[in-house]
Amino acid sequence: MNQLVDRVEIEQVLFRYARAVDRLDYEAIRDCYFPEAIDIHGGYQGPVDGLVEDIRRRHATIDSSQHFISNVLIEFTGEHSADVESYCLCYLRQMPEAGAPDQKLAIIRCRYVDRFERRDGRWRIADRVVVFDDVREQRIVDNLDSGWVRSRRDTTDPVYRS
Repeated sequence: MNQLVDRVEIEQVLFRYARAVDRLDYEAIRDCYFPEAIDIHGGYQGPVDGLVEDIRRRHATIDSSQHFISNVLIEFTGEHSADVESYCLCYLRQMPEAGAPDQKLAIIRCRYVDRFERRDGRWRIADRVVVFDDVREQRIVDNLDSGWVRSRRDTTDPVYRS
């Protein structure tokens, strides 16, 4: 067991999850979990396939999403298991209402309390509980210059260039 390598691999799963949600890459979300994993995620509690559908539904009106993962603490509970706590700061911007000059932005502070396992040489989330600290909402005006490269919530985002 090489704990330094294992730590990096676990952190990479967390970062890939954040990217997958932000880009609405549903297969990549699934790939971060074992198929029978249970996620307790706000109003959703259940298996990963249901989580993906919940994210698809909840994010249908979100035009910009960023999840920042930090303070990753990993406690190995065995050669192939670890308890992991990580902080998450989310910025979720709703699509503007027709004719409205501004948009609603939700800022969410939470923690992921995960049980990771390594199976067949791969670390993935075996179970997750999202612990919420607070949710703030505010109205904002998007002043992004139209000539700048804008992020996209799909695989046309520049990060997917081959």
